[in-house]
Amino acid sequence: MTQRHASLVAVLLLPVFGAAAAPADLSVPKVDPSESILSEYVPQAAPDPNPPPYTLLRYNERYDYLADPRNRGDWFDPIKYIPLSASDQQSYLSLGGELRERYENLHQAGFGTGPLPNQSYLLQRIAVSADLHVNQRLRVFAQGLSGLQFDQQKQAPSVNQNPIDLQQGFADYIFGDPSPEGPRLTARAGRFEMSYGSGRLVATRAAPNLPFKFDGVQLIGASGAARFYLFAVRPGQENKYRLDGENDGQDFWGGYAVLPTGGRWPTTIDAYYLGARYASATYIAGTASELRHTVGTRLSGNSGGWSYDWEPVLQFGRFGDREIFAWTLATDTGYTFRSLPWRPRLGFKADIASGDTRGPEGRFGAFNPLYFKSGYFNDASIIRPTNVADLHPSLQLVPAKSITATLAADALWRYSVKDGVYGPSGNIELRSTGGGSRYIGNTAEAAVDWKPGRHLACTVSYVHLFASDAVVAAHGHDLDYLGTWVAFTW
Repeated sequence: MTQRHASLVAVLLLPVFGAAAAPADLSVPKVDPSESILSEYVPQAAPDPNPPPYTLLRYNERYDYLADPRNRGDWFDPIKYIPLSASDQQSYLSLGGELRERYENLHQAGFGTGPLPNQSYLLQRIAVSADLHVNQRLRVFAQGLSGLQFDQQKQAPSVNQNPIDLQQGFADYIFGDPSPEGPRLTARAGRFEMSYGSGRLVATRAAPNLPFKFDGVQLIGASGAARFYLFAVRPGQENKYRLDGENDGQDFWGGYAVLPTGGRWPTTIDAYYLGARYASATYIAGTASELRHTVGTRLSGNSGGWSYDWEPVLQFGRFGDREIFAWTLATDTGYTFRSLPWRPRLGFKADIASGDTRGPEGRFGAFNPLYFKSGYFNDASIIRPTNVADLHPSLQLVPAKSITATLAADALWRYSVKDGVYGPSGNIELRSTGGGSRYIGNTAEAAVDWKPGRHLACTVSYVHLFASDAVVAAHGHDLDYLGTWVAFTW
């Protein structure tokens, strides 16, 4: 990290510890730092937090509770609620932002088969946002973003290098009851981020400098904790050194419903349809236009020490002149020993995503994960969830409220030996040999997250992939990843 970066980070960190010492009204419930800090895998705020946690989807945060001066205890509260009317506390402007410095080092990236197998660089992301609540019904949100990659700039992908861009800019209008409890219908138009469920198919892509964004319209129906979304959008087209436009080679539309249930085992049921059109898509089988329909459901919840997240998905449509039939099943099940020191959680993920089994003939079977979250299997983002199966045990420990440590291993196989291994962006990392072993390799993973206050999150993550004999025979190699990042959010 350069001296300029270190100085900037140091200046921004001063208010973190100052905020902890600021006077606060004890009648206002506070969110623990482990729950209130920005997380790459928690897309939405808690149901009724106070103060609200910082989230990836910053427009989900509400700050009208700061209309009461007794609720103000944070250094940034004066800019989180700027009243625009003396008579209407729902008319206000809220300002926010993020500074993230992220260092990544990859040895034998893409199994060492790509043009740049060894990579070492610093990523910097600066985001600023303005959330204007004209009144209870009309709201305008805008977010500007600067993403820079230092070192190996010429090879930097467009998702890491764009000095200035409009990440989000949209208007909302609420029909019905404008209170958070609803029932209400929100109409949204413009450029916005989306994240549904666990982010397996639609997410913000938080690890690179520039997250996913979409241009179009969205309807959001809400009643209590239930939600229903309808949208028709085009993904943003990432451009280096100029403002991004919409990608007219892709269309994305669908509906997503979320219904929480009660009972002894409270479960949240998601059900959805997602449609996507690509003017050009590339797989081992070749390049062609693609029309893909996705239907799925997700069951998630927790009871006692148990937690679970299961998601079966089917896909159909056409790839070129071939009919598509693809599928995936993703599961995440764990148990937390709450009464033991460090609250250990034993977790087990099992995933399988179909690949193309018939070569150029018959149905096309490669699963398309659409706009999935970064770090799908681990922070190294080695493999795209296409033509892959894995078994992923983990152990999570919480030695202190602000510290979480994770140890994990992951065994990976190809679903079909006739299909290849794909990188996160859809690039082909290892081609099919037409036979041989399905085994890709296994990973050893370790990560530590430290959240010392509401505004600051620090992470160190290491992943080593032990390549299988089949991968080595295809001229692949073991892979090492080291990443560390600091995010300061306000």
